[in-house]
Amino acid sequence: MKSSKLHFVVLLIIISFILNIQSAHNDCEFKGPCQNRKDCYERCGVDKPPFKTALCEPYGNSRVCCCI
Repeated sequence: MKSSKLHFVVLLIIISFILNIQSAHNDCEFKGPCQNRKDCYERCGVDKPPFKTALCEPYGNSRVCCCI
């Protein structure tokens, strides 16, 4: 009985983690191509109010800046 409860809790944790990752991608504002994260700093306005986070995310066969 404990084992099935534990499996259920682990499954819920994994599902919530996946949903959190998907919601982070929904918050992205895509701002053009990049090779690495530093390419996105100027496009995303990092270090300027309102402060944003810049990521270089895979998108199809290329990578794009994701401003959060």
